[in-house]
Amino acid sequence: HMTHALPMLAPLFDRMTTRDIARRFKASEALQFFEDQVIPLTSKHLLSFAAPDPPYPSLPYDYYDRWKYLDPDFVEQWAVYREPPVPRHIRILREICLYPWVFHI
Repeated sequence: HMTHALPMLAPLFDRMTTRDIARRFKASEALQFFEDQVIPLTSKHLLSFAAPDPPYPSLPYDYYDRWKYLDPDFVEQWAVYREPPVPRHIRILREICLYPWVFHI
């Protein structure tokens, strides 16, 4: 995840993947946000940068906290776009559904 280098990707990614379908960006809205908010604030060098594989195991996109290392003022300004953590009961249900015996009940 490149949000430490391109902070504007955090609100974009969260709004593109939110569990609240009514708040989720449509493709045209995501493109508009990218063109209006990400590109103007990003150097051409960073836009052409290919991210190296992270040295740590990758996490599913909805478990990774892409806001963790960002400036608190930035986080506060864009908080309306921030996706809340996955609720504990959803995490438990996801773990249960990983077992093959669940499908035979």
